[in-house]
Amino acid sequence: MLNDQIAQGGQAYAGYYDTVRAPLLDLLAGVAVTDVLEIGCGAGATLAELQRRHAGCRTTGLELRPDAAARARQVAQEVVEADVLQWNPPGWAGRFDLIVLSHVLEHFEQPEAVLQRALAWLRPGGHLLVALPNIRHISVTVPLLLRGEFRYAPSGILDQTHLRFYTRKSALRMLEGQGLRVLKLAPEFGGGKSRALRWLSLGLAEDLAAYAYNFLVARA
Repeated sequence: MLNDQIAQGGQAYAGYYDTVRAPLLDLLAGVAVTDVLEIGCGAGATLAELQRRHAGCRTTGLELRPDAAARARQVAQEVVEADVLQWNPPGWAGRFDLIVLSHVLEHFEQPEAVLQRALAWLRPGGHLLVALPNIRHISVTVPLLLRGEFRYAPSGILDQTHLRFYTRKSALRMLEGQGLRVLKLAPEFGGGKSRALRWLSLGLAEDLAAYAYNFLVARA
C-alpha cells in the first residue's frame, strides 16, 4: 500500500516531481538501454534525461498522481496513471530492460512487493536503478542524538510520506533478500556540510554524509 498523501499530493510536492535524478543515471555508464520503465515517474524529468543520454530508447512512466502523469505524457512515449501494485497488464511481463525506482520504495508499506512486481516486468539480463534516502545522514542523527528530536518534514529524508527508512546496510539486505545482486552502489551527497564532513573524515563518515544511496542491480 502506498502512502495516501502521495496520491493526494498538492503544490508542496511540485519540485519533487520535477527533479532529474542525474547521479542515479550516472550508474548506467556502459549499460545499453532500449526500453525503460520508471515507476513513480512524476512529471517525467528523469525519463527526459534518459532519452537525452540514450538516444532512441523507448520510455514508459507509471505515475499515480493525475497532474504529474499529464505532464509526463509530454515527454514519455507511454504513461499509465495507476498504482504499481494494482496494475499488471500481460504485455508488460518481461518487457523492460531497465526499470527505475528513484526515491519510491520508502513510500510503500511493502516495498518488497513493489520490487517483485518490477522483477516480473524486467527482461532477462535487465537492470533496476534504485535510489533510497539514508536515515543515518547527519541531519537526522545529530538532532536525534543530541536533542532527542525526530521530526517529520514536508520533504527530505524525514518526508512525512515516508513509511520505511533505510541505512546502507538495511537497503542492501532488502535488495539482496529479493533475489537481486548489487552491481554498483554510489552514495549521493547533498549540501556543503555533507561534502565537508566526508572530506574532514577522509571518507570514514560516509554513512553520515550520504544523503541517499543509489544502486544498479540485476537478478542474482
